Amino acid sequence: MTLFIWSQLVLVCLLGAMSPGPSLAVVIRNSIIYNRIAGISTAIGHGLGMSLYASIAIIGLGIILKSFLNLFIFIQILGSIFLFSLGILFFLKSSVKIKTNQKTFNTNTFLHGFLIAILNPKILIWFTAIFSHFIRIEADYFEKTILISTAAIIDALWYSLVAILVTGYNFKKFFEKKELLIQRLMGALLIIISIILFYKIIIS
Repeated sequence: MTLFIWSQLVLVCLLGAMSPGPSLAVVIRNSIIYNRIAGISTAIGHGLGMSLYASIAIIGLGIILKSFLNLFIFIQILGSIFLFSLGILFFLKSSVKIKTNQKTFNTNTFLHGFLIAILNPKILIWFTAIFSHFIRIEADYFEKTILISTAAIIDALWYSLVAILVTGYNFKKFFEKKELLIQRLMGALLIIISIILFYKIIIS
């Protein structure tokens, strides 16, 4: 895997982590109600949960790539369509306010983050769509580990940054004010990336 291809993976994973949703709400909630450490603990738990789904996606795609090449190409096409559709959805949908549940039980915040990732099966679809464009048939365990760890580390680092900003720089209010603009920017980037990935399928 070249540095350029890896940088593309980093960008896509970062966009996925930045998308507003229940994971972001839980990180913000734990950061505000408890403290910065609790928010970071939630972020690390979420990153671990993401690594589990990423591993499942990589193993499954590796088997398909070696045994059913035509099916793998079909999955690549579906992955491009999924990213394009997600970009359209981000770009067009109205702003969705971040909601925090004040009645959530005061349990282990690491477990909060892990469960919010594990209980969201859409993450497996997301990773299947992404990794289908980056895994190679000759990829060894080291390269596969890079794919998995890149997604997990970026996820954990992003939500840790959110926890730090929320507890130190009032990031939540800024995010609420600019959420619609952020969603549309991420949507536009996902559309561009999906078109590039689809073009690579055509010319390969």
